[in-house]
Amino acid sequence: MVKQYGMVPSIGQLSFPDLESAAGIGRRPFSQGFQQMMDHEAKVLVAQAYRRTEKLLLENRDKLQTVS
Repeated sequence: MVKQYGMVPSIGQLSFPDLESAAGIGRRPFSQGFQQMMDHEAKVLVAQAYRRTEKLLLENRDKLQTVS
């Protein structure tokens, strides 16, 4: 998501869509350092989503148990 849509403040409005017609095998239009930044941002997004989901489930545990 970070690589494809680039909507992360630390990276900015850059987008690197997956292209089948890439110029060579294993080639990418960004550096390894930039790849590490994108990986870090993806991990941050997943961690935030996990915490938000866990919080919602805990706050609504009684409702969840009612419907289960």
